[in-house]
Amino acid sequence: MNKIYGGMDLNNIPWNVETPPEIFQDLIRSKKLPPCKIIELGCGAGNYVRYLSKMGFDATGVDISEKAIDIARELAQKAGVACEFIAEDVLGEMTEIKSKYDFVYDWELLHHIYPEDRNKYIDNVQKLLKPEGQYMSVCFSEESEQFGGVGKYRKTPIGTILYFSNEAELESLFCRLFWVEEMKSIDIKGKKGIHKAIYALMRLKNG
Repeated sequence: MNKIYGGMDLNNIPWNVETPPEIFQDLIRSKKLPPCKIIELGCGAGNYVRYLSKMGFDATGVDISEKAIDIARELAQKAGVACEFIAEDVLGEMTEIKSKYDFVYDWELLHHIYPEDRNKYIDNVQKLLKPEGQYMSVCFSEESEQFGGVGKYRKTPIGTILYFSNEAELESLFCRLFWVEEMKSIDIKGKKGIHKAIYALMRLKNG
């Protein structure tokens, strides 16, 4: 990821979209997600973290790429927005993250995490949440026609290899630690057209 953020213009990075998707904005507008302590895992250049900060959230962004975090901090400073950015591997011990959060989310990060690593990742999400905290995840659906449209593993034009999921496997992944409150297939407008993704909103189980 350092290579991508260090070697590509932000405008050419496929997932670097400035405006949060409508389904995310609707959560905020409807007050289903009121201002709270929130963290984005896989924040990239921090676009959504800056947006949330402007909307009154105590927002933090995490990314494995130190270059991405440097860019996020610089953009936040230029915008005069107070938010925190941390360089951490979401599959590691995440010792740099000292707080607990009301809401954790990843927007199109999970398809970068392969099945053998997903339980570790979900364990890390749990550790970041306050009791009864919420978690939102959005990832590519195997029904999407992107990158050839077939197979679970697909190579992108910039060389990354992504894993495409279905609802049943995500339900199985999440249900160990979370009550799934909503899961559905959605269409998301990206830089190169519309793609299918799976949206899940859930709440942490306690005990």
